[in-house]
Order: sequence, then structure tokens, then C-alpha cells
Amino acid sequence: MVSASIQRNNIILGNSFLKFLIGFSILDCVFQISLGGFVRVTGSGLGCPDWPLCYGEIIPPMNYHTLIEWGHRTSGALLGLLILLINLIVWTQNRNNKFLAFTSLASLLLVIVVGGIGGAVVLTELEPSLRTLHLFLAQMIIFCLGLSYVSVNTVNFSFKNQLILDKYSLMAGIIAFSVLITLLSGSYAVWKGAGTVCSSWPFCTASSIIPQSFLGWVHMFHRIASSLTGIIGLYFLFVILKKNFSTTVSILAIFSLLMILSQIILGALNPWTKFDVWIRVAHLGASSLLWGSVAILFSVISFKMFRST
Repeated sequence: MVSASIQRNNIILGNSFLKFLIGFSILDCVFQISLGGFVRVTGSGLGCPDWPLCYGEIIPPMNYHTLIEWGHRTSGALLGLLILLINLIVWTQNRNNKFLAFTSLASLLLVIVVGGIGGAVVLTELEPSLRTLHLFLAQMIIFCLGLSYVSVNTVNFSFKNQLILDKYSLMAGIIAFSVLITLLSGSYAVWKGAGTVCSSWPFCTASSIIPQSFLGWVHMFHRIASSLTGIIGLYFLFVILKKNFSTTVSILAIFSLLMILSQIILGALNPWTKFDVWIRVAHLGASSLLWGSVAILFSVISFKMFRST
């Protein structure tokens, strides 16, 4: 009796520690993406012209751009080691949780692929399509880690029996997809050199509603996508909140609402501050937090094992 109680307490403590590691990894991944944005807006992408070493060394001679790029790589390596630790814990202590084992392994494989693509980006001198893929897969790491976090205490899972297809799961899915497309369109605009083309807000310039160049249209596509995502997201999130789901759903929905509002403010501050570096980095970081919250929200609403009303 006492032995069973001790074992149960050990499991609870072990799962709490695992959830802490996964939650910390999510925040670390957001930090890593934001640091990547800092690399991008400071033009430090080639601060280390080779890969995986930097100027042929593990710790290279530092200048401003080298320090930024090397810091980004080092942070990514630490994130990879942290996700590896999560997998070791899952596969030694939680292997019966098939869903958790799958999502944690997916996170590890993704972080390896993202690291490799990061090297390809450097070796191809910052190819825009690879940079877009690099960011997309980094966002998928957040998604997989989010699934891992909410499934730590789940043991039995069947995709066929657990999936819920109703208007609420559809709404959450539309929000998540819209946020991801908006996020990638903004990054693509920056990588195409269109990130600072439109000097006014909400229109491209103070003198013209219609952009006067191709790059202006690229930039405005992102703003239009952002506006549509904001309208859809605010409406659907309020509908989801009115349904009175679990506390977890309410927290995620409220946090997502706050992130949408912060993105509107940061989006306007970009041209108003003449595209200050820290505003641009904050904009990317907040968008990653928004994506993470709506992706986890979609998962919680769409699977019976997470959802309660």
C-alpha cells in the first residue's frame, strides 16, 4: 500500500518535471526563433560564413555580426540537447504513452532537420526559400512540443476514436492555419527585401493607398493577411470562450486574444518607429507565441483526451 503510494507520487513528480522541461523548451524555441529574427534584421546571417563551425572554429574570434550568428547557433544546439533529454525521459519512463513518445520524437527529428536546413541556408548564402522552410519547421517544433506538453498524463490514445470534427475544432484549425500563413508571409516579405518598403500604417505610404511597386504589394499582402487573421481570430476565439470549455481552453483562448492585440500594436509600431530592430524582433517573437497558443488550442479542442466541457 505504502509502496504503491510512493510509486504514484514518483510518477506525479516525474511528470511534473517532464512538463517543466517541455514548457521551458517551448519558451526556448520561441526565444530561438526571435533570436533568428534578430540575426535577420541586423544582417548577421553570414556572420559565420561556414557551417557547422564558425570560421573553422567552435568558438570563433568575435565581432558584432559573428557574435549574433554564433549565439543563434549555440542557442539552437542547446535547444536540441534539451529536446534530446526530454526524449530520453519519455522513452525510459513514459514509453507506454504512445502519443507523447511520438510527439517528443517528432520534435527531436524536426530540430535536427531545422539545424541542417540552417546550415544549408548559410552555405547557399541565405536562399529565401530555404529560410522560409527553416522558419516553418521551427514553428512545427513548437506545435509538437505543445502536443507533448498537454499529453504528458495521457496513456491511451487512438487517432480514429479521439478526433473530434465539429465547428469549434474547425474554428480553431482555421485560426491556427491563418496565423501560420500570416507569419510566413511576413518573413517572406522581409527576406524579399520588402519588410521596410511601406513606411506608413495601415496603408503602404501616407500619400498612396495602393502600393507603387511589386515589393510594396508583397508587404501589403502580409498586412492584408494579418488583418483577415485578426478579424477571424478575434471572432472565433470569442465564440470558443462562450462555449465554456475547460480551464485550459479558456487560458489558451484568452492568451491568443492578447497576442493578436499585441501583434496589431507591434505591426503598427514597425513603421511608426522606422522599423526599430527590437520592435521587429518582438513582432516575430509574439507571432511565434501566438502560433504556439492557437496550435495547442486546436489540439486541445480537437481531441477527446484533452477536451472537456
